[in-house]
Amino acid sequence: MDFDSMRNSDVGMFLEDSFENNPEIKSKIDEMVSTYGIDLRKASNFTMYGSGEKHKGIGILEGGVNASNVEKFADSKDFISETKLGKQSVFSVEKGRHPMTYTALKKGKMIFGPNHDYISEGILMAKGKGTGASDHPLLTSLSTLLPNPGFMFFANLEGAGNVVELDPRAKFMTEHIDSCGLTIGEIGGTLKVVGIMQVKSQESSVQIENMIKGGFAMMEMRKADDRRISDLILGHAVNRTSNTVRVEMDLSIEVIIDHLEKQMKKAV
Repeated sequence: MDFDSMRNSDVGMFLEDSFENNPEIKSKIDEMVSTYGIDLRKASNFTMYGSGEKHKGIGILEGGVNASNVEKFADSKDFISETKLGKQSVFSVEKGRHPMTYTALKKGKMIFGPNHDYISEGILMAKGKGTGASDHPLLTSLSTLLPNPGFMFFANLEGAGNVVELDPRAKFMTEHIDSCGLTIGEIGGTLKVVGIMQVKSQESSVQIENMIKGGFAMMEMRKADDRRISDLILGHAVNRTSNTVRVEMDLSIEVIIDHLEKQMKKAV
C-alpha cells in the first residue's frame, strides 16, 4: 500500500480533509499518535510478505512511526514483554488468539511478525538486505501497469498447496494458475483496477477468460435493475494473450466519495 500515492488521489484528499475538519475523528487520530506512536497520516507505505502459511508473515510500515512512543506504550502494558535482538528491542504481545511480535526502528519504520525469526528477516528487508519477493516476470509487469498505484498485490501460486490446506475453489486456482496480481490506482477521475493471471496452459486460460466474461455478463444484467452498480462501474474489459489473462475495471470516483461521505456521517 502506497500511502503517498493515495494521499495525492481524489479519494485520499477527500479523506484527509474529512479527518482534519472533523474534531471527533481528529481527536481519535491524535490520541493514537500520542499513545501508540503511530501516525498513519505520515505513513509512506505498508508492505506484507508471506509464504501463504496461515497467521505467518512479515509486515513493514514505513513513515509515521515514533520509536520512543512505541516503546513507552509497550512498557505500560503487562501483556507486552520486551526482549533483545542484538541491540534492537523487540516486543511480544501474548494477548489474543495469535501472538504477535513487533519492533520499531529509529528511522520511522515498524516491523511486524509472529516471532523473532520473522522480525529478524523483516529488519533485513526494511534495510534493503533481505530476500523479499523474487523478480518474478508477472510482478515486474504488474509494477508498470499504472503510473501511481496506491495498492498492489502479487501471489506466486506455485507450491501453494504444500504450504496451506486449500478449499476446492482455491485448489482449482493453484492447479491452473501459475501466478496472479492486482493493482489499483486513480487515472483521469476513475479508480482503475487491473488484474493479471499467468495461466499454466492455453486451454485453461481460455476457460478462465470465459468464466470471467460470464461473470461480467451477469453483472451487466444486474446493472439494468440496480442504479448503484451502473453508476459505480463505468467500464470493464477482459483480454487474453496466449496464457496471460488481463482484467480491467473502471470505477467512478464520484460515487466512491459519495458512499464514503455517507458512511462517515453514519459512523459519527
